[in-house]
Formats: sequence, structure tokens, C-alpha cells
Amino acid sequence: MSDGYQDLATTIDTLLRRTGLDRESLFDLRRLSFHTSLPEADIRRLLDGEELEAAEVDHREVARRIQFLMDTRLCRVEGPGGVVRERPYTAPEIAAGIGMTPQWLNTLLSQRKQSSPNLKHAGRIARFFDVPVNFFTDEPAEALNRVLQSEVLPQLGALVGNPRLAVRNRYALEIQHRLGDVVLEPPVERALMLFVDGIAREESPGGRASHSGGTRSRAEDAARVSAGANHS
Repeated sequence: MSDGYQDLATTIDTLLRRTGLDRESLFDLRRLSFHTSLPEADIRRLLDGEELEAAEVDHREVARRIQFLMDTRLCRVEGPGGVVRERPYTAPEIAAGIGMTPQWLNTLLSQRKQSSPNLKHAGRIARFFDVPVNFFTDEPAEALNRVLQSEVLPQLGALVGNPRLAVRNRYALEIQHRLGDVVLEPPVERALMLFVDGIAREESPGGRASHSGGTRSRAEDAARVSAGANHS
């Protein structure tokens, strides 16, 4: 096993041991793909300990990764009436942002250019899309390990490392990890909290006997709030 795959295996083992979660619960394939440009099927194989067929990271692969960024990173624009919407960057916007011409960028993306961007240009593209420069050069195992180390491990470490904020229930940790940066609408958030609170009261010592009425009430409240959220 190469160093890249060994490092990845070590990181995955660390994540599994620290959280107590299984592979299916812990890893969000879509999120990992977003940060690596790897197809979800390849990420699943890497997480399962498989080695991918070696592929050269040449100018064609670098162009593919730049195109991936163009397809997945969105800019926010304000339209009529102050309505903010998101859309992909255009080639002229990217070219202007990195100080190159649209023709240069189009030539690079068409893969007719037989060399990858030089370090200066790669750095500018990386800054424009807010990714590290090695986003364009990492082998698959290195790319996945980089994201697990920089994104997933710190987030989960913060959750389980603070005695006051630790999420003690593995399913609660799984929910929080899957939500990630998703911001729930207030009615949905209230419904979720009421539902979780009802379960916590029911499962607490003596909860079913002494708080069954309260549990039913909170469950009914959660259902009403959830119904309201569905119609808001």
C-alpha cells in the first residue's frame, strides 16, 4: 500500500474510533466529492480500502478539475427587487478574476494546451475558487485524505472533544454531521427540537411512567409545528 493510501487508511480509522459511527453514517459522499472533484463511486471505493487504478494527473486532468470548479462553485448576484440568486461563474468573470484572458482560459479548458497552468496561474485560480493549490495535483487518495483531515476531522473533533458541548448519543452526532452547514428554517428547527425533547423525556429514567402525558403533548406539538412548516 502506497503512502497516500496508508495515510488515508489511518485518517479513516481515527475518524471511526473517535466518533463510534460506521462508514455509512460518517461520510457524506456528495460533500466529499464537492471538495475533491472525485466521483462519488471512487470515493466509496477509497473509503472501503480499495486502491484506484493509477492515473496520471496531466494537463487534461487539471483542466477537468478546473471545469469541475466552474460547474460546482456558484456566485451570488442581486437581481431585480434585491432578489439574490446563485449561478455559475462565466468564463470572462473567472478570467478577469485571475488576470488572464477568456481566450487563455478557453484554450486551457479545451485541453489543447499541452501543459498545466504554471504555479502563478494555478495559485490565482485556487484563490478565486477558495481551494488549495494541490486541489489540481493531488492523487485521489491524497485528495480525499486532505479533505478528511482539513474539513471532517476538525468538525467532528470539536463536537466530541468539548465536555460541555459533546454530543453523547451517536445518532444525534450522525444527524448533526449530516446536516453540516445546512441552516434549518425556524419552524422546522422548532419541530425537530420538540421531537428530540419528547424522545429524551420518554427515554429518561422513569420517563415513560411519569412523563407519558408530557411526551404525548410534546409529540403533538411537534407534529403541529411540522405541519405548519410544510405549509409555510
